[in-house]
Amino acid sequence: MFMVEEYVNASKVQYQDAMDVIEEFDKEISETKGKCIDVGCGPGEVTKRLLLPKLPSGVEVVGADISKPMIDYARDKYRDEKRLSFTYLDIQTEELPNEHVGQYNNLFSFFCFHWCHNTGRTFENVWKLLRPGGTALTMFPASTEIFNAYEKLHENPRYKPYMQDVDRFVPYFHRCKDPRAALRTLLEDIGFEIQHCSRRERSCIFQNTQTLKDHVTPINPFVSRFPDQDLQEEFMDALMREMATMKIQFSKKDYSDQKELGILNRYQLLVAYIKKPSDAR
Repeated sequence: MFMVEEYVNASKVQYQDAMDVIEEFDKEISETKGKCIDVGCGPGEVTKRLLLPKLPSGVEVVGADISKPMIDYARDKYRDEKRLSFTYLDIQTEELPNEHVGQYNNLFSFFCFHWCHNTGRTFENVWKLLRPGGTALTMFPASTEIFNAYEKLHENPRYKPYMQDVDRFVPYFHRCKDPRAALRTLLEDIGFEIQHCSRRERSCIFQNTQTLKDHVTPINPFVSRFPDQDLQEEFMDALMREMATMKIQFSKKDYSDQKELGILNRYQLLVAYIKKPSDAR
């Protein structure tokens, strides 16, 4: 993701969902000890504003992300926060940098792991980052209509050349009949002790199609590939039309002369709180 300012301005849904999970696990977070890493920290808003205040005063957090623009933004904005630092990290890399392996007592990740096409390696790397006895709290989308819309638009000859790797951006759990069961199996096979694992139905309302577009554009992996702005706009408009057919639209009171349809966005989240056994290597 390269549209940092746009993402910050249009990520209220992600921020609220992260806030809810952090509040739910308030007790566990407040008892945290040692060094922490927030994987997929993006611009650092959740790390700084939601996570850091819940942690004990002596705990430091490393925010990690694969996006250089995101990390540069976070480093600049929060450069005066002594308990917070930021680093580049690909959580699904084949080989983690040695300086991160086994260095963290706690790992957090919000709205990141659905970007990872190799889910097994992603959680294997979570294991490697943690020290024995370390914990991880993760939350990410299991299913949402935008993934179906990507697959649909991939069939269009105008867009297909720029979406050849569409499967990379449709998460594994989106195709599972029982995402929660699939996640539990994956975690158990790696060796984690599962403290909590759930699938949640969530919803939010976008005021109109434009607010939905503002929300989707900064996290769209394809739009920047199109060779000119006209084709980018055409693609995003087509994506909005496709998503609108999958969502519930409804009339709402509008005290101006213009009438707009609100858009109900429904999606599923997976939440897991897991532990690396104390005797693990």
